[in-house]
Amino acid sequence: MNQSKGQRIIGLDMHPDVFAAAALSGGGATPHRVEWVQDRQETAGLEAWAKRHLRADDVVVLEASGNSFEIAARLHAGGHTALVLESAQAGKIRDNFCNDDRHSAVKLARIYLSGLAKVVWQPDAKTREYREVFFAHRNAVKDATRGRNRIHSFLNEHCVRLKRGVRLTEPSGAATALAAKAWTPLQAELLAQKFTQLREVEARRKQLEKIMARELATNARWASLWRLMGIRHRVAFALMAMVGDIHRFPTAKKLVGYFGLAPRKDQSGKDAKGRDLGLGGFGRGDVRGLLLQSAHNALTQRDSPLHKWGWKLLLKKHRNEAAAAVARKLTVSVWHLLMGHFTPLLEAGEHLRTKLLKLATVIGKTGLKELGFADRDAFVSAQIKSLQLLT
Repeated sequence: MNQSKGQRIIGLDMHPDVFAAAALSGGGATPHRVEWVQDRQETAGLEAWAKRHLRADDVVVLEASGNSFEIAARLHAGGHTALVLESAQAGKIRDNFCNDDRHSAVKLARIYLSGLAKVVWQPDAKTREYREVFFAHRNAVKDATRGRNRIHSFLNEHCVRLKRGVRLTEPSGAATALAAKAWTPLQAELLAQKFTQLREVEARRKQLEKIMARELATNARWASLWRLMGIRHRVAFALMAMVGDIHRFPTAKKLVGYFGLAPRKDQSGKDAKGRDLGLGGFGRGDVRGLLLQSAHNALTQRDSPLHKWGWKLLLKKHRNEAAAAVARKLTVSVWHLLMGHFTPLLEAGEHLRTKLLKLATVIGKTGLKELGFADRDAFVSAQIKSLQLLT
């Protein structure tokens, strides 16, 4: 970290209602000293506090948390410089030395000055909205799974097993379950409520998927990801929400590391070979899971360019290891495609048309008309033409 002479570092320990702040000055040959520490300040009055106590050249640092990007945006709007520190490293160092707000603010500033904590990228307002949609959809999927499990658990308690093919999210599913046994009035009411809750959360999930597909359809560069085998609107939208500006990753290897798809290794001392730790433990696990699903799907699709390559790995490695390798290769193709480079993993022809028809179905007739398309065929034709112009 390069600190100019006279510049102060302001450590900010944020909470939903209050915050603590500490100003550290000095540098070079002079040890950093604490100018002041303020505690129990109202979060709602952050802008007024900053106007009174911050100088133009102050650098404010705060730990990544639920409201850190919003706080940073509010400080930026007031003409101040705000940096967000990676939570894993900053939180670990801070907690080893203190556990109260006043000392936390001081330690956050010193952690930044030490250079031990990474400064994370701050997404723009639109990217933050995309992330909110992504997390809302992920929660809706979890709620739908819980809803199905609760229905199956309730039926299992009464020794009722539904036949295969019964769709719990349709009215016919509830009718089948209610007719499977002579329920008491109270049991029937409870069961009906469970089906109603499931239909509500499933409707929310579908609506969020429509939003994903619609936003991608209006962003030609990110919509180009549809040309990659195994990537549809959910994965493409997740990438758009989490990657944001692709140019912040100078190489494809950096993007692979961001998603935690690079295998880890533990090596020390005389153990020259080391121990393979596999994936996980770092990176964006939410998007990594989606990319691994796409990789498994590619391994089952004989027409996929990744199928033959992946099955060669399957002859030597476990299926999960092969899927991880396919996911890495797919991530590299994502980086090249977004950077405007050629990638051999593009799909075209009838497969691409089928995928776009399914996407048009997700958007729905009303959504297509709002986008200016008369029907699904018009949407597909426009998307194919747009994708051809990008290549």
